[in-house]
Amino acid sequence: MNMLTELMQIFIYVFLAALVNPVFWMVVLLIYLQYRRIAGMERRLFGRAINKVRQQVVTSVAFGALGGFLVSAVLLLLGLSLEQIGLYFIWPVVILLLLIHPRFLCFAYAGGIIGTAVLVVRLAASIYPALATYSVIAALLKIHLPALLLLIGLLHLVESLLIRLEGHKGFTPLYYKKSDEGEVIGGFSMQRFWPMPLVALMVSVVLQADIAGVSMPEWWPLLKSTVQPGAGETLQYMAVPVVAGLGYADLALSSTPREKSLFSAQALALYSLALLSVALAAVFYPLFAIPGVLLAPLGHEWLIHYSNKLELSRSPLYRDDSRGAQVMMVLPGTAADRAGLKQGDIIQTVNGFPVSGFQEMLARIEDSYFMVLLEGLRGEKVFSVVFNRKIFEPTKDKEHLLPASPMPSPIYAGLHRAANLGLIMAPSRQSLVYVETRRISLLWWLRGLVRKR
Repeated sequence: MNMLTELMQIFIYVFLAALVNPVFWMVVLLIYLQYRRIAGMERRLFGRAINKVRQQVVTSVAFGALGGFLVSAVLLLLGLSLEQIGLYFIWPVVILLLLIHPRFLCFAYAGGIIGTAVLVVRLAASIYPALATYSVIAALLKIHLPALLLLIGLLHLVESLLIRLEGHKGFTPLYYKKSDEGEVIGGFSMQRFWPMPLVALMVSVVLQADIAGVSMPEWWPLLKSTVQPGAGETLQYMAVPVVAGLGYADLALSSTPREKSLFSAQALALYSLALLSVALAAVFYPLFAIPGVLLAPLGHEWLIHYSNKLELSRSPLYRDDSRGAQVMMVLPGTAADRAGLKQGDIIQTVNGFPVSGFQEMLARIEDSYFMVLLEGLRGEKVFSVVFNRKIFEPTKDKEHLLPASPMPSPIYAGLHRAANLGLIMAPSRQSLVYVETRRISLLWWLRGLVRKR
């Protein structure tokens, strides 16, 4: 019991040290900038930020710390060391990939690149042994591929839990153009980032007479180190604070953000379990490390491709509707929310006048002098809302509003006016405001480099 108490004290102390590590706060800053960039896009589109940046950063830090605590406990149980994991190599690659695209903030891609480098270096060193004398090559040769794959699998298993808990929060409404049909539809961009403080282990060879610290049981570590002590020597492990980062990006077009995040969490959990299984097999049969290194990035990329393909193959939830103007989102605490409008409502008349789209609906509301009557469909039922036109006033929340600036472009003006009421409406089929996604992949990036040359 005394050993467990000492271990817990060391673990908590190092974990708290990871929370105040400057690198951790650099990751937090990067995440803040990402959320701020998203808020800037929301302001350009709707004249106000849909989600509060500070609130998103705080929740990301809190959930990231929870995930880091769970991963650290497993790493400590397994006895994985930094030398085995190759974290010193992974982080620079993660930063480089982040500069290419935010969705590459993922250890699956960086781990796959480093794992491939290890396999190549091992092959080269077997042919030219002198290569092992170079420090970088020697450090790569020390990386234990099963340990690296276990880390990637653990991080993504925890990421699936985080997506399940809050992947559906902080989504951004957008208008998306389907490239095959040219139709503009409504949907939601889902992006979450988590800074993750970790407790990692460093292993060193010391004389048995110089052993200090907590004596571990004979069965520990579960994953033996590749470092081999000589006669009269033993291995000593030291807990050190390190930092990781996780990112989640998704698109909800034919499902709600909650439904899409649940599907993504389940799919990612299956991917993680498959990767962990291959990693454990590689501990006993080293050749399994080769499919494991391929599975890490390619399996992750296939998941994203399959998820997007499934989302685009189904009928979108929010599109131009011949029955009237469809409500895509009602912003909490706004006039539309207080009036009782709901997401998915189809507004058919304003004060008895039929409306065919949200621009016409806005014009009818703004032409109303005092009382406004909205009628339409809520699912299969008819609904009506009566309110005083004066309650439709812009929000006074300074964090949400766009700073003083010239009048918005005419193509954004209607979106800004609707958002001031608290409404994000489904777009018209030929809307001039939309995003058009490109396929972003490592293969796409490499192909672009070749073409530039």
